[in-house]
Amino acid sequence: MKSKVLGLVAGLAVFASTGLFAFGIGLQLNGNAGEVFAPGVAVTFKVDSIPLVFAANYFAGDTTTVGLTGDYWGLNRKLVSIGRVPLNWFFGIGFFANAVFADEFSMTGGMRLPLGLNMFLLDGFMEPFLQIAPSFGLTFIPSIGADRPFFPISAGFRLWFK
Repeated sequence: MKSKVLGLVAGLAVFASTGLFAFGIGLQLNGNAGEVFAPGVAVTFKVDSIPLVFAANYFAGDTTTVGLTGDYWGLNRKLVSIGRVPLNWFFGIGFFANAVFADEFSMTGGMRLPLGLNMFLLDGFMEPFLQIAPSFGLTFIPSIGADRPFFPISAGFRLWFK
């Protein structure tokens, strides 16, 4: 009984807090601009009140990779205006964590430096974006060692709900 009440209270708290901020959720197509182009998709999520962007990633090819990224946008400034719509550029620092399912399972993680462009269309409802995020990290499993730098590129959109 206590767990049902606790679950109901938690659900109501989440529902009530959604009115306090706007959030954007969308899809992005991913690729790696390094040696091997590895296509993938991701679900991306951002809250307007804090400059953090998250994505849950999935790559399929010779290996299957699932991962999570989180980026802090230190800068998100207007570059130019296209008509009355500003085209912004952003730069930040973030993290990645990946689980790679291949002949041998491995886990990697490290830091990213996202750099990209975004704009808000349809009265702020749609946010298309394009980014590259040079990434540097370590392999943790099966053994610890430096991972080669890679350069993921992403293009996508978020829909904003207020």
